Amino acid sequence: MELTLDEKIELLEGLDVWHTKHFNKLSKFMMADGPHGLRKQLSHGDNLGINGSEVATLFPTASLLASSFDRNLLEKLGNALANQAKSQEVNMVLGPGINIKRTPLCGRNFEYFSEDPYLTGELASSYVRGVESNRIGTSVKHFFANNQETNRLFINTVVDERALHEIYLKAFKRVIKEKPASIMASYNKINGYYGTEHPIINNLLRNEWGYKGVVVSDWGAIDNRLNALKEGTDLEMPSSKGYYSKIVKDSLSDQPDLVNYIDESTNRIIEMINKYQINEKIETDFEVDHELAIKIALESMVLLKNDNILPLSNHKKTVIIGGFIENIRTQGGGSSHINPYRVDQINEIYQSYFEHAKLSLGYELDHDGKSPLLFEDACKKAKESDQVIYLMGLPERLETEGIDRKTINLPKTQVDLLKELYKVNQNIVVVLLTGSVVDTSYKDYAKGILLAYLPGEGGAHAILKTLIGESNPSGRLPETWIENLNDVPKIGYDNASVYYDESIFVGYRKYSSFNIKVNYPFGYGLSYSKLTYDDFKIEAHDTFYLLSMKIKNESEMDAKEVIQVYLETIKSGIFRPKKELVAFDKVEIKKQKEKLVEIKVYKQNLTFYDVTTNKFVTETGNYKLNISKNVDDVIHAFDINLEGNKTFEVTYHEPWKLYKKENFSKLFNHDLPPKNIIYKKPFDLSTPLFALKGTFMGRRVVNYIIKEATKQISDSKQSWMRQIVENSLLEMPLRSLASFGSSVLNFEMVEGIADLASNKLLKGIKKIKRGQKDLKHE
Repeated sequence: MELTLDEKIELLEGLDVWHTKHFNKLSKFMMADGPHGLRKQLSHGDNLGINGSEVATLFPTASLLASSFDRNLLEKLGNALANQAKSQEVNMVLGPGINIKRTPLCGRNFEYFSEDPYLTGELASSYVRGVESNRIGTSVKHFFANNQETNRLFINTVVDERALHEIYLKAFKRVIKEKPASIMASYNKINGYYGTEHPIINNLLRNEWGYKGVVVSDWGAIDNRLNALKEGTDLEMPSSKGYYSKIVKDSLSDQPDLVNYIDESTNRIIEMINKYQINEKIETDFEVDHELAIKIALESMVLLKNDNILPLSNHKKTVIIGGFIENIRTQGGGSSHINPYRVDQINEIYQSYFEHAKLSLGYELDHDGKSPLLFEDACKKAKESDQVIYLMGLPERLETEGIDRKTINLPKTQVDLLKELYKVNQNIVVVLLTGSVVDTSYKDYAKGILLAYLPGEGGAHAILKTLIGESNPSGRLPETWIENLNDVPKIGYDNASVYYDESIFVGYRKYSSFNIKVNYPFGYGLSYSKLTYDDFKIEAHDTFYLLSMKIKNESEMDAKEVIQVYLETIKSGIFRPKKELVAFDKVEIKKQKEKLVEIKVYKQNLTFYDVTTNKFVTETGNYKLNISKNVDDVIHAFDINLEGNKTFEVTYHEPWKLYKKENFSKLFNHDLPPKNIIYKKPFDLSTPLFALKGTFMGRRVVNYIIKEATKQISDSKQSWMRQIVENSLLEMPLRSLASFGSSVLNFEMVEGIADLASNKLLKGIKKIKRGQKDLKHE
């Protein structure tokens, strides 16, 4: 397809918020948010979802999907998402999100799979395979080391090479093998480079890994368009209304080599547009997909505790308590928020599961204060009942995109009510609804705990079916449920950099290595069935070990078991975690039956990243392959000897103790950048809005912007939403104001704002007026 140079440059930016541009025979191409459902906006210019989105099936979020440990289930989800995309004429789903859960405090953890890169990569690959096999594109995000919401648009992630490759890039490397349509470059900086301008895009993603697809900016992530183009970011989203295109055109005269970069990027974009055209019209059967949403949730429920109370009898007098009974939390807030086809509420369906059941709210969701009448009603009904189902969890106001949590605690009123209920009835089963880890120090007040995470539109059915034993829980924890918040890496609340000074010791790699007490370990999950292992064997092959075992289901319920294999390092010449997940599988075992199970452990998963050769290598030595119920519960261990391409003269027992946090600067091998900086005039488009408050004119501008942005959020019950919007605005670089608010602000107006705050009043006013005139003509 022949395009002029001007058309090629135009193609490098979107048409609007969701479409690429189209010329001649080049068709339109539409993207829509995912990743656990389709969020096709009703308005093409609606970046923030203010005008709502088309109806779609709300599947469980990634936090619960990962609990399934089931590759096949993720592929089925991908198939369903692709068909719904076709029905709405969407060419590419913006997902999956595969960032590592470095800390449970990240407000967007519900969108991500795991703290473990191997589990993340395997499940995300199945998701991508399911979508892409139907010729719908995926956009794997956010590339890379993007692990917090605080200052996410500009924070500099400072991370050492080993952690980059072993933790934060590893899942992306695995997913690239599935040839996703695009990779989304993140907002943040990594070791001084913005994600859209990072040399890793060309050097690693393209040249070493061989990725041929499109790299698209996260929405509004472009800082320097020329640098981004040269480093391999192809598509700028959303449209900057020609602002960055003009910069590219004006730079051609003194940088003629830009033409080569333009050609490479436009060729990739054209190939993507042509490949993912929708040539068939499919109607979504929302009832079928609703049932799939229930099935996925059922396969992912995690049973954390069962003191001979579950399954519950559906004949006994039962009370179901909690604010979630009439407003079940099914998803997280932000760009992934789906307009669901139907949400089943517990208060609407509970009578189909329990013959003699009552309901009680107990507490309200929109505030943390105690409601005495609700407390009294809940305790009265609990005293009159044989068994209590108590729903606890995080309301959306405490967990959403754009903010990080400060604590893992549940609202105090929920815990207080649990303790009051325990005084009148000890037969309590807690159901947890949350997108990420919460404290469970109250667990002695419940005989059973079922973790539902954020279970999607059919979550109520999945919870009740599991509680009465219509379904046997088989989910496993994809993240460690910690006991002490002091044991996790800190969110970087500074205004310039965050140090990843834990290096590779993320999640269970730290807790299991240093014997840190946790509430529930990685991989943990109970079953209603008794499953026993026997007859363990191992065979060594050129590229893998074949492990086999017999698993017997000694119960009267069909069950599914997650087999987990961990590499245990005995001694090493460098610091390494004690255990790493290197293989897993999920198998079904019928009641009173025995099954021979085989699982492959590929030797490439037994490597570490060697910074002296810049590649993954095998260290010669003795190891164990542990078949485990979870990272801490070993069923059987095989001793193996690896002949590697790296041998150290001196090796150490307990090699994880070789790493000291205080030695991070030496490990980083560069001067550590400051965590905080002072922003000074003159301000530019990279300056965050909060920095403008340091000047008189800047304060006036900032206050006006916040007032205008939040004036529609007037309901007192939405005060939390107003605070989130205000915080998000203050953390935005000025350029992002133009990207996110393009209907009321453009880049020239934002340049004018920067000038006003820098006391260049006349210059600023002129730019703002010109920008306003341009908006009227659009």
